[in-house]
Amino acid sequence: MQNIVQTLLSYSLKMPVGKAAIIAVLGILIVFSVLAVLVGILTLFKLIFGKLEERDAAKAAKAPFVAASAAPSDSDEEEVVAAIAAALACMQETQEIRAPFRVKSIREIK
Repeated sequence: MQNIVQTLLSYSLKMPVGKAAIIAVLGILIVFSVLAVLVGILTLFKLIFGKLEERDAAKAAKAPFVAASAAPSDSDEEEVVAAIAAALACMQETQEIRAPFRVKSIREIK
């Protein structure tokens, strides 16, 4: 065991500084060239899928547009309150209401 440790400690890699610098520069060039290729591929995806989105937007522009109301009406808010109350009642096990489903979480849909 001591012989192996002594061999490892006495071993030194004799490489000229110029050759080490060339290897380091080549490594850096390879990394940045691969990054440049990835950027090019992503740019192509953006061009291809951007044209598809423009085409879909043009089709959507031709379709009739129905404007949604700017403010929710009181009846909408009452329906939301009723739905939340029903979900909370289903979540509480003290209630006698049994639903074929179980509510695990409630979150707002945007």
